[in-house]
Amino acid sequence: MQTENNLILDVQHFADSDYNAESSFRYKYFLIIAQQQMISIVADSQINRIVSFKSFTNHSVSFLDMSYNELNEFNEISKEFLPVYKSKTVIINDSDCILVPDTLINLVALETYYQVNNKIKENSQVLSNKLDFKHMVNMFNVNNETLKFIRFNMPSASIIHQSLLFIKACYISQNVHTETNIFIQVNDTSVDLLQFKNDQVNFCNSFKFDNHTDIVYYLLAVAEELGISSNLNLIIYGNIDSNNSLFSLLEKYCKSMQLGKKNARFTYPNAFDKIPEHHYFTALNVLLCE
Repeated sequence: MQTENNLILDVQHFADSDYNAESSFRYKYFLIIAQQQMISIVADSQINRIVSFKSFTNHSVSFLDMSYNELNEFNEISKEFLPVYKSKTVIINDSDCILVPDTLINLVALETYYQVNNKIKENSQVLSNKLDFKHMVNMFNVNNETLKFIRFNMPSASIIHQSLLFIKACYISQNVHTETNIFIQVNDTSVDLLQFKNDQVNFCNSFKFDNHTDIVYYLLAVAEELGISSNLNLIIYGNIDSNNSLFSLLEKYCKSMQLGKKNARFTYPNAFDKIPEHHYFTALNVLLCE
């Protein structure tokens, strides 16, 4: 598909053979907005099953930096908002966020808290969300144009940030009791690093990168700070595979590496067998938003 501004959109769709779009009111709908990709997910919460997964990829301009009018040019995406679902949730996936204990949150002073370690973008808002997990709150920065697109198309949708969802999914899906484990998620332009200690989040941060060397630098700096650089075990998610150059580069500095697995509490259409388990990890755990 190509828009009036010559932006090419690559669309891929995987759906359950039993999925009935006309019965949309029984399903929950999730839309993930990232830099180069939007992902539409339909899930049946009664049976913990993902029934539809549709990705919209654009390599030219970041979705999160587009204007409201530009975003509305994507007719294939706009069609996603027409059905009446049981609920709708939008998940923002970028590095502009911070995590804080819920005891520190003050809705009146959100921007003040956020500016301690982050710069607020022009024409934007600082939002917050909390999942029922470890008493943590996420504060994140979203452009007004993105918010306008969400509110006009899905007025009642909840808006959250992917980082809390990533933490909760890792905690439930993997062995978090080994302190030498670092979970890494490689996104389009940023990388998430996460470590647990004594059953709590000990470290979590997101770093923007320009090349693979940046990712290695951040990982080694974090491992050194945590005192586990000589015994580092890496659990990998996102845009990386065992046969690519980034994997080979990371392998030089880790005691062990493994690709992450899907969450066993959820089921997926057979068509998902075409998708590597560690890809779209956050997207495939959207039901944990509850």
